[in-house]
Amino acid sequence: MQSHPKVSADTTYKIDFHGLKTGETYSYDFPVNDRFFGRWPESEVAHGQGQARVEVVKHASMMELFVAIDAEVLLTCDRCLDEFLCPVHFEGRPVVKISDSIPEGERYSGDAHREANNSDGDVLWISPADDSLDMGQYIYESIMLSLPFQRVHRNIGECNPDMLKRFRIVTESEFDDLTRGAAAEEADGPFASLAGLKEDKDR
Repeated sequence: MQSHPKVSADTTYKIDFHGLKTGETYSYDFPVNDRFFGRWPESEVAHGQGQARVEVVKHASMMELFVAIDAEVLLTCDRCLDEFLCPVHFEGRPVVKISDSIPEGERYSGDAHREANNSDGDVLWISPADDSLDMGQYIYESIMLSLPFQRVHRNIGECNPDMLKRFRIVTESEFDDLTRGAAAEEADGPFASLAGLKEDKDR
């Protein structure tokens, strides 16, 4: 198995691509932790622990990257409102194009750590005049895109039972009883919409 030059973890998340040799593969390990998420104070994620591995193959006017992220982040359960650790795994193969002519709209603006990391899907753009490629934004966005749509404990048994009682979920049988009783008492009342919803659901 071919060994690659390994660069020690850099908490700036920057890759000095000028010093890379063409055709060589380099490996970088970046920490994913509370300090990392602190760069985005507006984020829903403030705490996490893990690592991002970035492998880089340098070419004359571009770089091929392989990014693998394995981490756990602290989220709030949508079901019981308790916090829980959510595993995150991501793999991506972005291509970095090094060019003086960066298409309009492809360069990040704003915070300095975003300036050198420009993305359009799996294509990153960077100018040869830039000192380095900042991988922080790409790693952050990849983690956020990997979060599940429904943020809940893996098993409902791990949820806070007191909160489940307080925010009690109506079961299928309870829904049936509610709609049948309401429809019999007042066909045109406020519960009629529930009965209609049940009928639409069963179709």
